[in-house]
Amino acid sequence: MGAIDVYTSYVAAGAGALVGFGLVSLVRTDQPRIRQALSLYRWAFACLGTLAGLPLMPDAARASYLQLGIGFVGMGVALLAWAFRQLNGRRTSPVAGTVLTLLTGAVLWAGAWAGDRHFVLTIGWVFTVLSVGLAVEQGWLILRSPRVSGAEMSLLGVAAGFALNWVVVLNHALTVPGPYPAHWLHAPAWLLPWSGLAIAILPLVVAAVVFAIVNERLSAQLRARALSDDLTGTLSRRGLRELGERMLALQLKPPRATAVLMIDVDHFKAINDRHGHLIGDEVLRHLAQVLRDHLREDALLARYGGEEFTVLLPVKLESEALRVAERLRRVVEGTPCRARGVSVSVTVSIGVAYHGRGESLDEGLARADASLYEAKRLGRNRVVCLPPPA
Repeated sequence: MGAIDVYTSYVAAGAGALVGFGLVSLVRTDQPRIRQALSLYRWAFACLGTLAGLPLMPDAARASYLQLGIGFVGMGVALLAWAFRQLNGRRTSPVAGTVLTLLTGAVLWAGAWAGDRHFVLTIGWVFTVLSVGLAVEQGWLILRSPRVSGAEMSLLGVAAGFALNWVVVLNHALTVPGPYPAHWLHAPAWLLPWSGLAIAILPLVVAAVVFAIVNERLSAQLRARALSDDLTGTLSRRGLRELGERMLALQLKPPRATAVLMIDVDHFKAINDRHGHLIGDEVLRHLAQVLRDHLREDALLARYGGEEFTVLLPVKLESEALRVAERLRRVVEGTPCRARGVSVSVTVSIGVAYHGRGESLDEGLARADASLYEAKRLGRNRVVCLPPPA
């Protein structure tokens, strides 16, 4: 690859960052987590965009402005890492995130003040740590995700490539002392053109990938809303059918199967008659939250109708399903609903069916419903699992 003007790469990176700022500013959402991530992205691209001001500087001020700009770039990369965590649901304390961002800029500016070699080594260490951390974070997220989008894989590729680049640059800075270039990218001769090109296109590539990921997340949330119950936030009956059929289709080989739990609030009509329908709604929201808090992430929770909820839970043994159901019953009984100045004791009856391979979802729901009917007949506030028909 031929020679490349690193200053031009810096300016292109700054311009790309300003384009990225415009892209993420176009996204509108009422989701707090995504909205906070977008705010961090805007700040990140604003910091990176300071490089676009290089052509406006007179020659005498260019070196000082570049040192200042590199500090802002470090802050921008730190903000990008923070935004990625926020977008992926991994919370970072605002205080910790702000301190890390400001500390990144301060370390780089201190390196510039300490002298050429210190500045080059500081640049190498700071960007290596940030880029490797970002690549590891994205890789760990992908390993834990059941489904990975193309945009997420692209982001991992970009982060990994950037991290590898800075590992090589840091090694060069540690092993090859000056002379140091005025643009401060102290890279091996064979890597310098590629590093310059990567710097030039990185902000725009990241902006495009982030824009794609955010749109995917928003689309997924819109779909989830269409499949959810407005009152409780659980799946709706329609959502249970769609996602439940998918769970059964992906069911692992025996002995792993799916337990179906039908959960009904005991004497719910009496609660409505005594406290009113608003308190009745609060009881249903309370029950949904208690169930969510005590179910595994791979369980499906749905409001099946009225005061009745359904849980689909991957299990290995029928006894496991019974233990989960009994634990849920005890937790609900021991957690009264407190709303609008009143405390309402809540109990539930639970019917359990062990849904084996080859059965339809309706068959499992029907057997769980029969077990629930038996639990109510026997006096409520209990768990019943009827044996499957011979």
